[in-house]
Amino acid sequence: MEPAPPPIPPRSYLLEFTLLGTLVLTILYFAGYQTLNRRADALDRPLRLAWESFAATNQSSEATAGLSLDQLPEALAALQHSAAELAEIRDRVAGRVRLPAAWWEQIRAPFQILEFENERTRLAEALVALARSRKIALEPGVTNGLPVRTPDTAEPGLLWARLAFARELLLTALHCQVGAVRELAQLPAVSHRSLLDGRRLYEELPMRLEVVGAMDAVGRFLTSLPLTGAELEAVGLANVLTNKPALFLSHLRARKSAPDHPAEVRAEVVVSGFVPLEAGRETPAPATASP
Repeated sequence: MEPAPPPIPPRSYLLEFTLLGTLVLTILYFAGYQTLNRRADALDRPLRLAWESFAATNQSSEATAGLSLDQLPEALAALQHSAAELAEIRDRVAGRVRLPAAWWEQIRAPFQILEFENERTRLAEALVALARSRKIALEPGVTNGLPVRTPDTAEPGLLWARLAFARELLLTALHCQVGAVRELAQLPAVSHRSLLDGRRLYEELPMRLEVVGAMDAVGRFLTSLPLTGAELEAVGLANVLTNKPALFLSHLRARKSAPDHPAEVRAEVVVSGFVPLEAGRETPAPATASP
């Protein structure tokens, strides 16, 4: 009788599961994790480069050199304070150079040369009559210096602003009771543009004027130039210059008028009015009656 064959040991499924699991994990590591890791690294690269650039700029800039994360809140507060101050300054400047609504209507309306020339003639006659009534010498060079349309006038609508600025400048001189007004001249306009996109923000319209008179009268005239509205009460002109905008003095040359008149001064000034072009697209300030 042959001996019985030895029993077959039970199959080890644990080893097979272990090997199979190891193989699956290896495939997932190389096919899944490594792929996702490379993709995440690619997505993270721009942020990392931006941070490195920020750190390099922070170290090279005098304003932020040595600035740590702990100091960022304080630096942010300082920047916000500066931004608030700039906004306040911007609002004050806008208020100072704001023009009456009636001026904007003329500036933006289609330019009519006949209407402009009629208004220019009417203003010249009114200035001559006011000077005569106040016994002030108004030389012909003054009314001849009022703005005129020329072939090279690029923006004729701004001639209305020039005429209005000239009117208020001359009325200020006459109401300050200077002895004589001479040589009004219109100077080339200056465009003030944004540093960001180059758009025009303000158009400066300068004028040159010469006045002669007592020191007190000329000083009152110079003091009155930047004043508007109720501010003119300080020089006693609030009731007669009711529509005056701010005029800005850029040049002043003063000397004695004559050796035999030591109390009389001759002052040559360059004065500018500003047209806020951005504000012209919005609702301008209301107008009041012209003197």
